[in-house]
Amino acid sequence: MGKRLRQSKEEGKINILYFTSFGTLKGGGQRSLFYLLRGLNRDIFNPVVVCPEQGDLVDQLQVLGIDTMVMPFKRFRQLSVGFVWRIFCLIRERRINLVHTDAPAETFYAGIAARLAGVPLIWHIRVSDAGPADRLLAALATRLFMVASSLRTRFPSTPADKLVPIINGIDVAEFDARPPIGIRQEIGVGSGPLLIGCVGRLEEMKGQEYLVRAVQLLSGRGGDFRVLLIGSAEGDYREKLIALMRELKVEEYFIDLGFRHDTPGLLKELDFLVSASSFGEGLSRVILEAMAAGKPVVATAIGGAAEAVDEGVTGYVVPPRDPQALAEAMLRLLTSPERRHEFGTLGRRRVEEQFCLADNIATTQRFYLEILQRGR
Repeated sequence: MGKRLRQSKEEGKINILYFTSFGTLKGGGQRSLFYLLRGLNRDIFNPVVVCPEQGDLVDQLQVLGIDTMVMPFKRFRQLSVGFVWRIFCLIRERRINLVHTDAPAETFYAGIAARLAGVPLIWHIRVSDAGPADRLLAALATRLFMVASSLRTRFPSTPADKLVPIINGIDVAEFDARPPIGIRQEIGVGSGPLLIGCVGRLEEMKGQEYLVRAVQLLSGRGGDFRVLLIGSAEGDYREKLIALMRELKVEEYFIDLGFRHDTPGLLKELDFLVSASSFGEGLSRVILEAMAAGKPVVATAIGGAAEAVDEGVTGYVVPPRDPQALAEAMLRLLTSPERRHEFGTLGRRRVEEQFCLADNIATTQRFYLEILQRGR
């Protein structure tokens, strides 16, 4: 069964088995899971976490004293009865009361195993695009937790009472404790240009190509600025972006920083954030983080972006895959320091009032207890 779990029986506690699709903290979904697990009331809940690979998420959970194991997941097309049996045995062995998953394949296998074991399962929805197995997986799940209310439209045939929106939260005190990192000195731009951040993996879903085209439209109009691309590259998308920058003659505006562990401190030194996602996004966590840093946001209307950004108050929400609309929204912020300051101040207040991590954790725990009291 892969790396063995510590055999610490938690008598009287609610044992929850979590499956997560990555073993690292590079993705927003994994960071959200980490913050949830760190904040769980351990007097009531005993978490057990299964990851498909070793990584810093596994390491950090073990530091917190949370049982983890590494178990490579099977894909849908493999249709492994043996994998279902392994999960079923794990549920029985650890006396699991509730299963919590966050991706289709693990939901499929864990969903069958949970049904066989007679325990409820929560499927955590973090992307907005429908999948071919949505109806089956929704039927296997007792509840679907969603990172934004707008994701309800992904499941038109699922009973409304199974769909539970719980938007991610930010611990602003912890966020404030992360100091600025001196990014201007690091990249050698001095105090002149405005700094625009785009945080996320370099991949088609994140839509950086539309940001490149928007910058081309802003060339000569938006003054002196630089766009910082912050995130690891996926496949050949980085090379595609570089080729597009050269074609449009905008390479000078972009600085590729790669993946960073110091994003909270870096966000504090930006003038504003752009989230240019073109499809699939549930709710980019970095939108909330930028608002926590007191920065305005320009985001595309994918998933729950419009639930996070108050249009014309804390930022702008524009249609996806529309470089012209993206450029116009960016121009409003590039040309108005007063607007940037006002939007940033109100964005910070919005996070404090509506996207508090403690409230997110309390809501999640309340639904755990409700699900267990009601059964399936």
